[in-house]
Amino acid sequence: MSNGSDPLTPLTPSEREMVAELEQLGREEILQQLKDNLQTAIYIELATIPIYLFTYYSINRTATTGEQLDAASRYGNKAGGVIMSVAVEEMLHMSLSSNVLYSLGVQPELYLHSPDPYPTPLPYHNPVGPPGPDGDRKVLIPLSRLGYEQFWHFLQIEYPEKVDAWPEDRDWNTIGQFYSYIRCLISCRQITDEDFQVHGKGTQIQSGNYSVNNVDTLYPDQAFDPWGLPPPVPNDYASGCPAAAVSEYTNKADSHAGAAELITVNSKLTALQAIDTICDQGEGFQHQATDDPSHAEFSHYYKFLRLQAQLERYPDHVEDLAPLPVPPDPILPTVTDAELSEVVASFPDNPRTGSYPENLQALSNLCNGVYQYMLIMTETIFRVPPEEQKLFFNQGMHFSMIWILDKLIQNMRGFELDDGSGNVLAPTFENYDLGPRSDAYASLQALAAAITDPAQKSAIGYIITRINELPDVSPYWDDAC
Repeated sequence: MSNGSDPLTPLTPSEREMVAELEQLGREEILQQLKDNLQTAIYIELATIPIYLFTYYSINRTATTGEQLDAASRYGNKAGGVIMSVAVEEMLHMSLSSNVLYSLGVQPELYLHSPDPYPTPLPYHNPVGPPGPDGDRKVLIPLSRLGYEQFWHFLQIEYPEKVDAWPEDRDWNTIGQFYSYIRCLISCRQITDEDFQVHGKGTQIQSGNYSVNNVDTLYPDQAFDPWGLPPPVPNDYASGCPAAAVSEYTNKADSHAGAAELITVNSKLTALQAIDTICDQGEGFQHQATDDPSHAEFSHYYKFLRLQAQLERYPDHVEDLAPLPVPPDPILPTVTDAELSEVVASFPDNPRTGSYPENLQALSNLCNGVYQYMLIMTETIFRVPPEEQKLFFNQGMHFSMIWILDKLIQNMRGFELDDGSGNVLAPTFENYDLGPRSDAYASLQALAAAITDPAQKSAIGYIITRINELPDVSPYWDDAC
């Protein structure tokens, strides 16, 4: 284990008991359960990404200029940075689960596997959870704009399990308990290092393809001079703080078990390190508020709880919060619902393309097509020769996320629905079928060409050019559906 990595979490008494039970099964049944549950884990991580992205894209992070940031704008920027930081780590978790599964000889499946429609339970989740703001115990996660209730749904996703909780297979209560079951399967004596060597490390998603932060995970913690340059004397900001001086980097580089945040897998140890990273970043390191022993970064659960604690309704909350980590006191300055509305777009809840005005449906279809093509590109990484993978990953995933999907949705927000609601066009994250993967690139180009409305073409013409510059995955899928 390299310097800076977290210690591997030892099995709990409940996990040791579960391992003893599982070892009564035959090797093939244990191995098949492991493969099936890893694909389920990928589906779970995939299910959370549209939820977080939808809320992220509801925030107007440029409502005011840097030198005029008020309390609402600072909060909106912070919430945006934190939510995107979690979304980035969910993509990491999906990649880690995919690497473990691929090492076992199974191609991970993502395309057309997002939940549809929303609101949705998470895959194989027990549909009853702790009561929320309205007393409802159903765990149905919506696509909804930034707000107090949406943070509760985020907390439902990341809810920590109890100390020494029983590992759970399908029909799990917390994600931690489900991953605990996977950890038990890996720990069975019938599972060997050789099982994780069917597909070599060089064919998996490489660690160099992951960055803990991007431009969207950063946020300013105070007003700044957007035109300011770094001072000639370090930290001498008498003439005004430039953006770099007040930037908060939400994710830290030390919150992982193993050699790196994104590791390749070829043994039981590296598989367990991958699972450990997922659990600690999401729910917390050994029931603490942080995701690692250095206390440098909060877990997903606690990140969301601290954002909720700054909203005006938090002191009177009635949600059944987890006892550990201990919930924070209200955080100042308090942000009111009215202030929040100044930096949040009027997204409709759980939108569907079919419910949009006909003249806007092609734009919604294009957004869904871009998202599904991103999932196909992620699957394709396992088919790309190792020497080409980094370029493919950067051109495909990073470029499509930051410079295509992000900008497309920002422009979609400029089109108001004509239904009298005052709402604007929002992403729906539906499973738009691009056809066989070998035809997906051509299908995406056809969706882009279907944008014929002059106002829409003027708004996103440059984005369509970028869409047509994405890598064509067709050659890698000529032998598959």
